[in-house]
Amino acid sequence: MRCDECGNGEIRPGLKPKVVQRDGRVAVVTDIPVDECPSCGRTWLDGHVARRVDELFREMLAADLVAVRPYREAAAAA
Repeated sequence: MRCDECGNGEIRPGLKPKVVQRDGRVAVVTDIPVDECPSCGRTWLDGHVARRVDELFREMLAADLVAVRPYREAAAAA
């Protein structure tokens, strides 16, 4: 499938990290499954993945000053 954003790249699956900083706290979720365009870098998340990532960030930011979790490990525990 061709990228909607740039029209040049073929969208393919990948893994990306995401960092959130809030009120002096830092949370990192690694290896989030995404679809991405190698030409422009645009990424898309599946709705289920996006909801789980949001839940993870809420949990992590409420519990720790600094937290790092791999998505696959956290998704398996859900």
